[in-house]
Amino acid sequence: MFRRPQEDIRFSKKAATLEHHSSRGEIVRNAGSFTRGSQLFTHEASMTWAGIRLPVIVWAVTSAALASTIMTFYFQEHELQLVLMKMYAELWNWVSLNPQKEVHLTLPDDSVVVGLMPWVPHHPAVVFAWSKFLHLLAASALGAIFICAPLTIWFVDYSRKRGSDILKERHERGSLLIERAELDAQIRAFNTKAFEEECANRNPAASPQAVLKLPLLERIAKGFHSPYRVATLPCPWRLEQSHMMLIGTTGAGKTTELKKIVTQARARGHRCVIFDLTGSFIESFYNPKTDFILNTMDKRCQPWTIFTDCDNYSDFLSAATALIPSGRNAEDDFWQKAARTLFTEMCMKLIEKKAMSNGALAYHLMQADLKRISEELENTVAAPLVATQAAKMAESIRATFNTHANALRFIPDPMPGKEGFSINSWMADTENEGSILFISSNHNDLVLNRPLLTLWMDLAVNALFRIGRTRNLRTWFLLDEVHALHRLPAIEHGLQTARAVGGAFVLGIHSFAMLSETYGENGAIGLTSLAGTKLILKTPDLETAKRCSDFIGSREVRQMDEAYSYGYNSTRDASTITPRKEVQHLVMPDDIKDMPALHGFVKFPDGFPAARIKLTYQDYPPVAEGFERVTHMRASEYKPPEDESDAPKGEEGRETDGPANQDILIADQATDQRRPDGAPEEGKSDAELEAEKFAQAFPPKLGNLSKSDSANIHTSGFADRLRQQSGEDASDKEESSRGSAPSDHSDAQRLKTADQRIDSKSPGSHRDEQESLIQREQRLGIGTEQEREQPDLSDDSGMEM
Repeated sequence: MFRRPQEDIRFSKKAATLEHHSSRGEIVRNAGSFTRGSQLFTHEASMTWAGIRLPVIVWAVTSAALASTIMTFYFQEHELQLVLMKMYAELWNWVSLNPQKEVHLTLPDDSVVVGLMPWVPHHPAVVFAWSKFLHLLAASALGAIFICAPLTIWFVDYSRKRGSDILKERHERGSLLIERAELDAQIRAFNTKAFEEECANRNPAASPQAVLKLPLLERIAKGFHSPYRVATLPCPWRLEQSHMMLIGTTGAGKTTELKKIVTQARARGHRCVIFDLTGSFIESFYNPKTDFILNTMDKRCQPWTIFTDCDNYSDFLSAATALIPSGRNAEDDFWQKAARTLFTEMCMKLIEKKAMSNGALAYHLMQADLKRISEELENTVAAPLVATQAAKMAESIRATFNTHANALRFIPDPMPGKEGFSINSWMADTENEGSILFISSNHNDLVLNRPLLTLWMDLAVNALFRIGRTRNLRTWFLLDEVHALHRLPAIEHGLQTARAVGGAFVLGIHSFAMLSETYGENGAIGLTSLAGTKLILKTPDLETAKRCSDFIGSREVRQMDEAYSYGYNSTRDASTITPRKEVQHLVMPDDIKDMPALHGFVKFPDGFPAARIKLTYQDYPPVAEGFERVTHMRASEYKPPEDESDAPKGEEGRETDGPANQDILIADQATDQRRPDGAPEEGKSDAELEAEKFAQAFPPKLGNLSKSDSANIHTSGFADRLRQQSGEDASDKEESSRGSAPSDHSDAQRLKTADQRIDSKSPGSHRDEQESLIQREQRLGIGTEQEREQPDLSDDSGMEM
């Protein structure tokens, strides 16, 4: 059996009566339902008859007036007498009085006829007069209908309208919510007027009809504006650049609307920068001939380095601010700002070295030894941040940088001799119309890519400000799920000033809690206030729904309340209407929470009222893979120049101190120069032999010596050789010839004595006290980056086994 489909309860607008499940008992009332209903019905019937009575009276009075007027002109006096005699005879017969009653009937010719009462109604003269009288009454009634019917209709309509209007809400002030069709008509009229004014103000003036006949791309190229359609409505004239915010949960329709904007932008030759977190936009719009992808985990990622878009200190500092987000408190903020300074200064140094690649940045800053970083950043503002005396602080700062900049290592470097992709150059290119820059990732890679995605988006926004001012729209920035990125200072600045350079932003968010987590409470409020157009879709979050309700607006309304009173006496029956004013939201938060998908509200800026809309789903066939994932992650390689690659390396690939070994090489060369060719090497002194035995017996101990001590030990061998040549070791030979044992002095004491002799002759002992820290470390050497307790070689007991 066929059953009629049930109407959708979401749109039926049927009255709903709900008894709460927690209700208990019944309220005791003085009157039952029948009494209350009968009193209200009687009162309503009396009030209805009171309303009907007025037109009935008017109709009767009008008919009587017409009948009297007509009889005055068309009815004779004797005819009126005959009519009255007929009425008298009919009444006589009806009450069955004496039928033999004689009647003297006066005829129109003044003759008198005598007859009985039943005979009077049938007399020809009476029948004619009565017939004429009925025709006059009919004419009077018809005339009354023509006169009173319009009056009656007006009265009924006015009464109904008056009764309806008296109970309607009266908008006093505040925002408005109107029907979509009405808003569409209002915006079209506004755009038509603005277009005609713009054509008239051009020099020379242009004909609106001729401009509309031009192809869309040609019209845009000549500077004529073509409004976009947003949420099934035309956007008010040139208000696309007041920016837009789409608010709604997953599946509410944000992506559908964003894709429609991309389609319109490509048809107009406008550029788009799209943050694609799902790959949906790449899948629907990517064209390898015109579009570009930036994603470290995508095979199609363009070769890019920070140096292709930054060339001065200010650019690098701005990029560092986007790459390394601010801390949550003042203590955390120090490490973030210090890491930004470190990154900026190192980039400037790499420009000086002509080492402008991702691999070079990783090699010199992420992987290099602290001492080397300190040397490279000497005499810069970052030097105190990487001082070796504060190794813990320096490593903490570098760890902060490495944490956020780790993804830079995996960006492919440009091929040798070729320039990498530049966001600035792409933005300034005027030939590749309709090009799209996809800054993409997926949720799995977001932990690695988030700082880099933030940097790319920040650079794209800043690139817009490099290409000059214009009032014409030329670049869209579409950021669905903007809260997935770090805080973007360029977005906050761009929303304020991008209108002047042809930029328009579309920000999509799920909830205000997620936006506040990234930008802070005040920052989130600032972003939402700068987005003029709001498209509000379904959101289950109550706080977000409340804010959306505030965006749509509120109003002060005047309402009428109708009350009834009844009693045993009809004089107690009454209906009262009482006015009251209140401020209320145009849309309640619960209405926003319970909206179905693709339904929502749109609010344009510049005083246009809000309207309820329904989006239409549009299918976009895939034209490319959303992600072509990199299967093997390889960091960018860097081959340092020979002067860097030849430096000695220590444990785990870190650079060690080479000055001591270099000194040995120089000392040996000096000895060889003093020794004749082919001469045998002279014998070593007792002090040298004892020092070598000591070094072999205690290798761990010597590992903890400072580099200055180690250098002195090796240098003492060179001093002993010089003493042998100059005869300064005669006393040692004398002791050996006498056979005296070297027990008078310990090994350590001999080392100390030799060191003292060589130090007294070393020219470095008289160096200027104002020499730099790096020079002093190169001369004396630093053993480790951390302070360690050194053994005292002057104490003989400290070296006993």
